[in-house]
Amino acid sequence: MTSIRFLGTGGARFVVARQIRASGGMWMRFGETQIHVDPGPGALVRALSQMPPCNPRELDAIVLSHKHLDHSCDVNAMIEAMTAGGFRRRGAILAPADAFEDGAVILPYAARFAESVVHVEASGGPYRIGEDVELRTSIAHLHAAQTYGMHFSHGQTRVSYLPCGRWFEGLAEDYASHRPQVLIVNVLRYSDGLKVDHLTWEQARRIVETVRPQVAVFQHFGTKMLEAGPQRLAQQLEDDLGLRAIAAHDGMVLDVETEVAAVAG
Repeated sequence: MTSIRFLGTGGARFVVARQIRASGGMWMRFGETQIHVDPGPGALVRALSQMPPCNPRELDAIVLSHKHLDHSCDVNAMIEAMTAGGFRRRGAILAPADAFEDGAVILPYAARFAESVVHVEASGGPYRIGEDVELRTSIAHLHAAQTYGMHFSHGQTRVSYLPCGRWFEGLAEDYASHRPQVLIVNVLRYSDGLKVDHLTWEQARRIVETVRPQVAVFQHFGTKMLEAGPQRLAQQLEDDLGLRAIAAHDGMVLDVETEVAAVAG
């Protein structure tokens, strides 16, 4: 069974600072393998408050798409929780190199608690996680920190995560080449003229139309996206493109096989 629990679906400074939406990242289960992706502010509390709890001591890996605080603030707390306070050396940490270097968000003492530390690179991998999960990274995103998307594969199941970054030609085609069944897209902006390194809703739509996953999931919403109504926008996209489109909410659990099978059927 493959499932994704959304511990937080908020993005942007104002949404995160006010916790209009939570910012705990995603907890992925691929069979017996468990991975926490982008543990932002409150991730540890959000994980332990789920019913049933997401147990950090069962994690096989913690993965960062990039080092910005809304994606990494709780990473050291999660590393300590994963390793029983450092007394049980286990698990893997996978993140871009600048998450470990000057201005590091992963502290050296915490990194030593993990069994393996991997500096992921653009179009890198496959990186092995647990017994049966492979991770490949996307081309570099246009963002203020080293940022890479993620392509997870587990048997015949393929899940891709497109994190923050500015639109550029070739981005959608890179993700399409991995043929994901499920594509998770961070879409912070609705439609505005700000020169920021984040997708607008229309750009996110274009990416989904090019990639054509069976299931598209949107998250990491800013204030304007929340005001526009993510559920309404996702339903409209679903009607237009004939695929499953979901606006994630805090605490939502996506049963990947069930959703993919429903579309295929």
